[in-house]
Amino acid sequence: MRSTNRNIITIAFLLLSTILNGAEIKFVAPEYAGDAFSFYVIPNFLTEKQEIIGSAEVDADGNFSCTIDISEQLPVYTEFDVYKGWIVMSPDDVIEITLPPKEQKKSSNPYFRPKMVHFGVKNPSPENINLLIVNFNRQFQMQMSQNMQQIFYRRSIETAVQVVETLQTQFPATENAYFEEYKTYKYASIKYTAQIQDPAPVIEEYFNKQPILYTQPEYSEMFDKLFSKYLQYATQQVNGQKISVLLNSGAYEQLIDWLTMDIMFNKSLAEAIIIKGIKPIFYSKRFNTVGLFNILHKITETSEVETHRIAANKIFNELARTQYGTIAPELDLADTQGNIVSWDDFSGKYVYLCFTRTDNEKFAPHKALIKEFQIKYKADLAIVIVIEDDKIEENKELISSDGFEWTILRGSTRREIYDSYNVRILPTYFLIDPQGRMAGSQAPWPDENFEMQFANVLKATQN
Repeated sequence: MRSTNRNIITIAFLLLSTILNGAEIKFVAPEYAGDAFSFYVIPNFLTEKQEIIGSAEVDADGNFSCTIDISEQLPVYTEFDVYKGWIVMSPDDVIEITLPPKEQKKSSNPYFRPKMVHFGVKNPSPENINLLIVNFNRQFQMQMSQNMQQIFYRRSIETAVQVVETLQTQFPATENAYFEEYKTYKYASIKYTAQIQDPAPVIEEYFNKQPILYTQPEYSEMFDKLFSKYLQYATQQVNGQKISVLLNSGAYEQLIDWLTMDIMFNKSLAEAIIIKGIKPIFYSKRFNTVGLFNILHKITETSEVETHRIAANKIFNELARTQYGTIAPELDLADTQGNIVSWDDFSGKYVYLCFTRTDNEKFAPHKALIKEFQIKYKADLAIVIVIEDDKIEENKELISSDGFEWTILRGSTRREIYDSYNVRILPTYFLIDPQGRMAGSQAPWPDENFEMQFANVLKATQN
């Protein structure tokens, strides 16, 4: 019996220790009473997928406390109103933050860019990583402001090096690995600014044969500037035809050989460049998607880096969601009367699906053509328009359907649907077949021979 009681006490103590040692974010902000906050990390900049690590609601008095599930020192983010706040946290931190004044978001644009704010920390210790970053950034901005003429406009490498050395003197090495990485890639950004026309020295010093920092934002920001469109730009050079052939044919091994043997990148960096570069190439619509999918599949199956295998597989699945023959992502949106509309409501018909805004100048001229299509193919084609903004009532004339039928849905009720369909620009059109499958990665606009293509699809189906 004593042994049982002792075990119970031990388990309770371990549970209590876990709770006491868990990371926690808290604040007091009465103006945010009733608001919910979700905090996330980005474990891998190659995919940029968010991982929620804690959520809680501000109580009626403005008190907030949220337990954070974090296993290493990382930047933690949250998006609220018009802001995107961030703070660096460690597994055992208990941090009280300060929030900016509440400012309601007025734009419903899915591409709205929130204001970045680094949360203030109440009563930080001198070695607190966030305080270190704030102090460093203050000096960094001052040095860049004083020397921008020389560094950016005159491309003075000497001045860039001097600024880096000044900051290194002001902020000597510490034992905080995150802060050292942060400073390193801030220094890289200074040198890149001076060498933007020929960044090879920056690549060699800070990226080639250096570890890839998947969770470090300063590293990922520099990586994006240097490599996010590296493959795309390579296809536009004098000998770019060779790279285009490799991409279109899905020749992963030959791409790696080109990057490692011709360009002299190490293999891990070369592979990361390919993974990061696939999406811009895919969305350019200039390359064979089968070849691009083969490259991602090859990395998923053969990469020696687990992070790369996971990233390639996630990107493969993301891009494949709207490919020909795949099941269309769910619809389930409210119409203008508040009814939830799903694919079942269009059973037996093709659906011409459009994502747009009521103030989209490119969409307005399409209405007359869409009306013609719907009247002509009424028995076989339904028209569904997903409106991104919340000004449906103000723009009744645009969305009215005098003499024809279409369904207007409120896209603002479910923002995640834009990610589901990989919507990058507005308007974007898709064609869904009667079985609920994608009839193409995207459909032509109404003024881009959609009717001719749909007539051919319909004829082939009927035959």
